[in-house]
Amino acid sequence: MKLLIRIAPVLVVLFLAAPVPAQDKTNPIEAEVKANLKDLTKPFTMIVFVKIKDSGASKFEAAFSKGRAGTRKEKGNISYEMSRSTKNPAEYIVYERWTNFAALQKHMLEPHFTAMIGEIGEWLDGPPSVKVFTPAGE
Repeated sequence: MKLLIRIAPVLVVLFLAAPVPAQDKTNPIEAEVKANLKDLTKPFTMIVFVKIKDSGASKFEAAFSKGRAGTRKEKGNISYEMSRSTKNPAEYIVYERWTNFAALQKHMLEPHFTAMIGEIGEWLDGPPSVKVFTPAGE
């Protein structure tokens, strides 16, 4: 018992000093794209499916428009478009083409992108989903 009393403070210090695993802060879309690419250095296309709350369509489109202007100027961006469903005005797709995965990663850190994501978050009606495509027949 005396030994336990003597080493208890040491055990507490060791426990408190132990490294805590960092939480994964990877964007879920980035993680999905990475998981679906065989070669991260080659061009790819992604389509992001988004559903918006009824009251947020015009605000969502305005925020996207601002983000799109900056994105199109990025070196690794080939195309960045958004379209609205003709059958359900709350559904959108974002069509993106990138020169490689590193370009997408850089994009997700750009101020115009982070500002856009901060604005549109409140209007999303659930999480976006993504599909990834690579050039075919080349």
